[in-house]
Amino acid sequence: MKKADFIISYDISNSKRLRKLAKELEKFAIRIQYSVFYVPSVSQEMLFDIIETINEIIDTNEDDVRIYTVSDPGFKLGQAVDLSDPTTFS
Repeated sequence: MKKADFIISYDISNSKRLRKLAKELEKFAIRIQYSVFYVPSVSQEMLFDIIETINEIIDTNEDDVRIYTVSDPGFKLGQAVDLSDPTTFS
């Protein structure tokens, strides 16, 4: 199964949700900035699990979460993953 690296960034309007999301992301991702995480080498299935976890925490009407594929170790950003339709992962 194909694996890829991802960058997850967010803008969460509620401090409780923000702390909860950050704590969850720290379980499997590397924080590279306050609201930016690097997720190394995950499968599409794991990405779907991550998206499901994020969607359980955030309020989609108030919060903004972006997930970007990293196309190579040089951190060139690739296609973004739409949280409402995670099948856009390539």
